[in-house]
Order: sequence, then structure tokens, then C-alpha cells
Amino acid sequence: MIQPDDKNNSCEKIIKNLTSLDYIVLAAMHHTDLKTMIKVSPVELVVSCEKFFDCNLMKKMDKPPSLKLQTKIQNWLNSVEYSQYTKNINKSLTLEEKEKIRKIYVKLQLKSHDLSELTNQGIDLLEKKKLELIQQWNILAEFNKSKDVISLKESIDKFAISIPVMFTIGIANGSQFVEMFHTMGVGMYEYMSANPKINPIFLDYLSNSKGYDKSHEGK
Repeated sequence: MIQPDDKNNSCEKIIKNLTSLDYIVLAAMHHTDLKTMIKVSPVELVVSCEKFFDCNLMKKMDKPPSLKLQTKIQNWLNSVEYSQYTKNINKSLTLEEKEKIRKIYVKLQLKSHDLSELTNQGIDLLEKKKLELIQQWNILAEFNKSKDVISLKESIDKFAISIPVMFTIGIANGSQFVEMFHTMGVGMYEYMSANPKINPIFLDYLSNSKGYDKSHEGK
């Protein structure tokens, strides 16, 4: 039997080591950002949620969703985009991956149609992360404004793991981010895609960001 202190220590370690993708999932779940969720592989999505449930950051929704949320979800389920997504997933998931997802659902006592929500602890963690990311983004913006190329590049490298989350939760500005790479004289897409700390989901945001045009890189 796991003792409370052991569980607390384990959760402290899990929370300390949450990845950029974990925070993307946490924010997407909180805001019911369905378009972001389908960019994450189903296995990674469920594995992240398992961490959140284990550490009391997320729970099964214990009340009926609001009419607004019901409508949002139903419209999504009826969409062509979701239909195409389910077809692709059914083809791409292996039997082992499907079994892994099933076991996690059983462990968390969830059914496929169940909705989840962040606990107060989960919301607090996300808010703290958001404040941290705002500070990091402001640092990047200041170095860009002062044309301090060396400090700007060092800071982008230092904050690389956080950059995808900055975009998915609406802190970063696409046009301004493009400008930072113009300031450094570096091709943004090539630089970001080559960085192992950058989750691939971020490349979708780069491609769709206002003000981003790959044809202008390095010009």
C-alpha cells in the first residue's frame, strides 16, 4: 500500500518533471481546446492525463457540463475535421497502443464519453506556469526591442522547452516571434524544427501563426 508521504513525494517529482507537452495538454483540457488535443497523439494525451489524475490535478467531471460546453463538444463531434481525425487514428494506432489507452482508462475509472476537468490544484498550477511564461516572453520581447542579438538567442535557447506552451495558451505573439528571428538573422522554422527541446506540435502553430511566412525566412 502506498503511504501518503510516498504519494506526495512521487507527485512532487512528477509535477517538477512535467514536460512542455504535459502543460499543453493541461491547458487544452482546461479550456476544452479540441483542435489542440487532436494534434497530440492519443497515447501521449492519455499518458499526460494519467499523471494529472494521479496527482490530483484533474478529475472526472462530477456535474453535467454547461449548455455552452455541450454545444461546443457536439459541434466538434459533428465536424468533418473530427470525423477525419477518428478515421486516421483508427488506422494509425497499433493494438499495443490501443491496449495501453484502455488500461489507463480502466485505472482512472473513465469511459470514452466521460468528461474531465482540472481540480483547484490543477488550475493553480496552470496559473503559476502562465505567470512564469509571461515573464519569459517579456524577457524575449525586451531583448528583441533592444536588438540584443546575443542575449535574445541565449534566451530563446534557454526557454525553448516553454515556447510551445506560450503559443498554445495565447501568451506568445506570432508576428513578434517572427520578428525576433529576423533580428537574429536566423531562419525560424529551420531553427525551431532542429531543436530537440521543441515539441513537434509547435510547428503547426508556426505554420498557422499570423505574420509567419516561411518564404521570407532569412530575408
